[in-house]
Amino acid sequence: MTIGRKRQRKKTQTQSKEVRQAVDPIGIWLTGQEAKDLLLPSGYKPITKNEEVRKCTHKIADLVSSMTIMLMENGDKGDRRLKNELSKKIDVYPNKNMVRKNFVYKIVTDMIETGNSVVYPKMKEGLLDNLVIWNPGKLSFKGDEEEYQILKSNVAFDPDELLHFVLVPDDEMPYRGQGYTSAIKDTITNLVQANATKTGFLQSKWKPSLIIKVESDAEGMQIKEERDKILHSYVGDTEAGEPWIVPASEIDVKEVRPLTLQDLAIQDSITLDKRAVASAFGVPPFMIGVGEFKKDEYNNFISSVIMPIAKIIEQELTRKLIYSPTWYFKFNPKSLMQYDLGELTTHAKEMVAIGMMNRNEGRNLFDYSPAEGLDEYAVLENHIPVEDIGNQKKLDKGGEE
Repeated sequence: MTIGRKRQRKKTQTQSKEVRQAVDPIGIWLTGQEAKDLLLPSGYKPITKNEEVRKCTHKIADLVSSMTIMLMENGDKGDRRLKNELSKKIDVYPNKNMVRKNFVYKIVTDMIETGNSVVYPKMKEGLLDNLVIWNPGKLSFKGDEEEYQILKSNVAFDPDELLHFVLVPDDEMPYRGQGYTSAIKDTITNLVQANATKTGFLQSKWKPSLIIKVESDAEGMQIKEERDKILHSYVGDTEAGEPWIVPASEIDVKEVRPLTLQDLAIQDSITLDKRAVASAFGVPPFMIGVGEFKKDEYNNFISSVIMPIAKIIEQELTRKLIYSPTWYFKFNPKSLMQYDLGELTTHAKEMVAIGMMNRNEGRNLFDYSPAEGLDEYAVLENHIPVEDIGNQKKLDKGGEE
């Protein structure tokens, strides 16, 4: 049975695509880096290049891409994992130029920043040969409430020809995603301004620690040599830590304590804005340098943010690449959860004791290799096999006989 499939375009559809609709030539010309250099003001930095945004995006993409992608099959007694060429293709080498982790990382990054990630499945002799990620900046979408097309280099593709991963559907065009960044523009603006104020304050030269008032005419104080002469005549020969001895009627020395970031409340504003950015992405604040690590908060982040994004990828891969109605793709989140070693040991012991896990499966939780004789499902402290649980003498009405 053919594992992958390529949806053939109808002849009428192919012929219609040969005669393209007229496209505004300005829209074609204003693309790429040259268009950005021409249209954007000097010093412009997109929101996706902001430090906090990049940190949040990296954390989410890094965690999603760290999970194993499993091919599963529905069964009467439960689902089981399949290991074949399709599962190996998706989980090991989906793209010829990158490993699976970098492949998924790029998909998730595009989803967060633009709301859309489009992958072109290249087929060879009816089988899946390569998955190519398209640059979202070169794509556009057109359509209505029922149908839409994806345009690349003035060529229209139907969505069933591509893998289209959508994050946060748009209100007017739900087939197109809008990502997270559109919801944090104002917060990022405030954060950028606060950082600029902080940098300017720290780099300012108007922070003298001492002001020395000297009995002299104004013209003499305008000459640097005269000022240096007066200063060195009193303090030039003084050793470190030695007190100054100056005439009380000629010199008046005052200490100046400059304002700090706490005085201006800039640091508090930056912290609040960082928390707002983290909240918009659903990322725990400690991941971007605010607050302390909390295990429960991290595990909730995995289940409420990471897994919903993984579900989008799972479902799109399943409905576009699989023939069988009983097969589906699934990410494995267990490797991401934070477990205390003692908790994991207790969990393994309890699962083995009630027969829901054999001892080799328990060893696998700690990345130990399987051992012979530990594949039976046993219960109680003496590890009675499950099938012999009813043959215990204490349960036999005949007693010793």
